[in-house]
Amino acid sequence: MQGFIKPNRKVNYGLDLNRVTIGQEIVSHFNITVDESVHSLWSGLMPTSSYPENSREFAGILGFHEMFLPYGFLMNLTLSLGVENFAHSSLLHLEIRNALYLNPAFAGDTFSCVIRIKDIRTTSNGEYSTIVSEHVLSNQKGDPVFSLERVTLFPKIDVNSESAIDHVEPLKNHHFKEKILARVRGISIENKIDDFNEGDLLLHPFVRPVGKSENLFWATYFKNTHPIHYNYQRYKPGEIIISGGIVLSMVLGISGREFRQLLLPQVERAFHVVPVVAEDRVGAFSYIKSSTQIMPGFEEIDVRTFGLRNVDTELELSDADFPLELFNGLQRPADVERVLEEKCPHLKGKICLVADWKALRKVE
Repeated sequence: MQGFIKPNRKVNYGLDLNRVTIGQEIVSHFNITVDESVHSLWSGLMPTSSYPENSREFAGILGFHEMFLPYGFLMNLTLSLGVENFAHSSLLHLEIRNALYLNPAFAGDTFSCVIRIKDIRTTSNGEYSTIVSEHVLSNQKGDPVFSLERVTLFPKIDVNSESAIDHVEPLKNHHFKEKILARVRGISIENKIDDFNEGDLLLHPFVRPVGKSENLFWATYFKNTHPIHYNYQRYKPGEIIISGGIVLSMVLGISGREFRQLLLPQVERAFHVVPVVAEDRVGAFSYIKSSTQIMPGFEEIDVRTFGLRNVDTELELSDADFPLELFNGLQRPADVERVLEEKCPHLKGKICLVADWKALRKVE
């Protein structure tokens, strides 16, 4: 038809499923400079309970020129810089593993990200593939500052049967942790809330929504290109989902208030159970798996924290009985939902996330 034209080109984003290989490295399309205003905005969204992330004076006492950028912010930045040319073509974000703060990061730094494909497996039903990828965030000097493993569900990928798991030595943060411990040893840190012991179950009183405007701002800032996070023309307001990284950071922030003062959090494994949509109220409760003194005056608490949606945690759960099965094992969302349906039905559909993490803090 003369005088008209149909759309004839489309730019494709995400991982090219026809060319993916184990060991493949993918460089993010973005370099992002983070300024102080972003740090302030993040602190207005997320509860923070870490002296190095809250106090310039404390960071100076530790020998650093500026406050650290928050752990949760860097985790989201690391995830987000892998969306456009990796996760955009995925079906579901399954879990995060070993989210490590490797070196101090500050406002004014410029960050880039490299993703490495570590493993590709076909699901048990043969219909999909899961990819384990390592994401490493580096600053303008090339120093790695944050790393994590992500497990993601993709359409089925045909992979060479001779391909093997990528066994590159994973990054570790023990040097950064040792540096913080050495510098903070002689410093008085007050404002410790309480002592905790193995088997303690703690309801966190803080409950907070992620609002529509907040979600849109951070989805845009973090280059989150999936329309389900922001496209109100395609999705109804109750269908706009908060990204998993934001939910995890909110849950950690809410729980961290009772564990302060935190020096360094570390997520070992986290997975989502049900989605959180914009305006849902997010809360949390935590189970103490262990508490270990790593040197005089310092302890590391091993915690399992459950994120909640639309529950006034203290008010509604103060007399609740929780099945012990929730705190031992449970590797998949289906396991959590099964236990809830059988033994704790009033929480079915309310637990949105499970996070196993460690909290390093000074106690003397």
